[in-house]
Amino acid sequence: MATFTYKLITKEKRMQTGRTEAPSDKKAREGLEKNGAKVFYLLREKKPGFLDKVFSFSFGFSPMERIHFFRNMAAMTESGLLLTQSFRVFEEQTQKYNHKKIFAKMRSDMENGKKLSHAMSNFPRYFSDFTVETINVGEVTGTLTATLDRISVDLEKNHELRRKVVGAITYPLVVMAVMMVVLLVMVLYVLPQITDLFAELNAELPVLTRIILLGSSFVLRHIYLIGAIVAGAVIAFILLMRRARFRYGTHYLILKTPIFGNLIREYNLAQFFRALESLIASGVSLIDSVEIAKKTLNNDVYRKALEETKSVLSHGVPLSEALKPYPHIFPIQTQRIVEVGEQAGRYEKTFARIHTYFERSINHQTQMLTTLLEPILMIVIGVVVGALALSIFLPIYQVSTLF
Repeated sequence: MATFTYKLITKEKRMQTGRTEAPSDKKAREGLEKNGAKVFYLLREKKPGFLDKVFSFSFGFSPMERIHFFRNMAAMTESGLLLTQSFRVFEEQTQKYNHKKIFAKMRSDMENGKKLSHAMSNFPRYFSDFTVETINVGEVTGTLTATLDRISVDLEKNHELRRKVVGAITYPLVVMAVMMVVLLVMVLYVLPQITDLFAELNAELPVLTRIILLGSSFVLRHIYLIGAIVAGAVIAFILLMRRARFRYGTHYLILKTPIFGNLIREYNLAQFFRALESLIASGVSLIDSVEIAKKTLNNDVYRKALEETKSVLSHGVPLSEALKPYPHIFPIQTQRIVEVGEQAGRYEKTFARIHTYFERSINHQTQMLTTLLEPILMIVIGVVVGALALSIFLPIYQVSTLF
């Protein structure tokens, strides 16, 4: 028996969607139309095989999948479609086996009377605590459509901001990595062959060429040891990052890194205050908002500071006062703006102003970094390539002068 998804118009001129089982397409259509209905959509569902399950495995939504999910959810909810119907659409459209199972489970939970936020809470890899709590507030206040739309907008802004920060940091690293690969290929394979040629001519090599060749020879003799050391260092770092104290120290050093540290600090601030604005706008209390917004950050320095801040806030201390012990991660200027917002009782607009400021600052810094790094990288590449070229052409010049 095969399973078919269908859409039909009943005898009473109503549209109906569902699934049915039949041995063939013809039998399925006949069974559906026997009561006077007219089938206009009939699709045999393909049962996923072993390879489908393996290659569709994932640890959650990709950033763009998450954005599209909430954007489509908001659109379908606004058009009057029931949540269960929306999830049936997602279930039919997705090509990933894991996603199909999750949508089916969530739809089943809601059909059994559970709220959307409760259904989402069962899949923390797909839906964060921040998302679940925001959805819950939207359900309670009857503003679910606006909440879904706000989540999709926030996710889109955060993705764009993250893309710019990661791009600014990885750009020089990628260029330097490519340069190192080219340099290693030249030093390990090209130069030794040229050296053999000059050795046959009994020509004395220049100092620069001999230095580069000594380095090449050392790397070739110990290439397996060097590879093992590098692999061991990477594995050790990954294992150590699982320890809270080492991870905290690493995150602290990252924030102290020249140029890039300030960029990462402002990214965390923009993300935190955007989450605060969204939660406050949804009606969540300030203490709960800080606790939930903290979970949107990946930097342990910020997470620990905000954990301590929560206990202070619970004793009635204003947020601006609770942030004062941390001027290295919450600038004094930011604290003052929060304090003004507290006095005016305008948390939402204050947090919006803060995250907008940091987003603009990040946009400006990433553009400036790209502009400044390009000539610096060109100079570095020019020096390295020039030294390599001299190490090759100087011996050729010396040999040519002998004849």
